[in-house]
Amino acid sequence: MITKVGMIILLEHDVDAACEFYKKLGLKEIFHIKESWAEFAIGDVKIGLCPTSQEPHDRITGLVLEVDDVKAFYEKYKDEIKFKSEPIEKVHGLMTSIQDPGGNFIDLYQPTPEKVQKLVKQVVDKDQAENEKKACDKGDTCCKKDKADA
Repeated sequence: MITKVGMIILLEHDVDAACEFYKKLGLKEIFHIKESWAEFAIGDVKIGLCPTSQEPHDRITGLVLEVDDVKAFYEKYKDEIKFKSEPIEKVHGLMTSIQDPGGNFIDLYQPTPEKVQKLVKQVVDKDQAENEKKACDKGDTCCKKDKADA
């Protein structure tokens, strides 16, 4: 049985440059073997930096790092780090992507649970209204009573 994510490995053409990049982001370095391998930690999850001879290119990793304030992060690092775009507001949160020295794109995410809750309520209310209309269209007795009371 799988119990947790143990490690995420990113391919890097320059492990040393990648180490500096991730240190700048504030990740905790566990260890670094020059030009060979490095590990960082975010909570219980490790990020391994593995050397590769492939030239850097745009690699979408699927790695999402949660940040407190995406807009503030963008403003702080926009002149130092390659961003795919300015922060974009989605229904579930604010997002942007950064690219590390190895060409790996990493998503930055700031959840907005209050917006998600509002969206869920809208969907539930819409579904409930549609179900009530269907019931009335079928001639359910509760709807006939409501019409008689009107």
